Amino acid sequence: MSIVFKPKIGAHLRKSPDQRVDNFSKEEIAEVIQLRAIGTSYRDCGRIMGRAKGSIGSVINYYKLKGDIDSAKALLVSDWVAS
Repeated sequence: MSIVFKPKIGAHLRKSPDQRVDNFSKEEIAEVIQLRAIGTSYRDCGRIMGRAKGSIGSVINYYKLKGDIDSAKALLVSDWVAS
């Protein structure tokens, strides 16, 4: 027989819903991609979306969005050059 330790996490240590990366909707993820593609800072992305700025960077890493952001940037540049 073994003893299992289950720590209790107080409410003051839990992440608030606006800081969690696993509760971003598909629309919010698409918005993050578009905002970062046009050069919006993490802080401004957080302000626009009503999220903590740290959660924007975390969601990019969590969902591996760097390639999508680069593709969106390339598309914006190609559209701008074609105009």
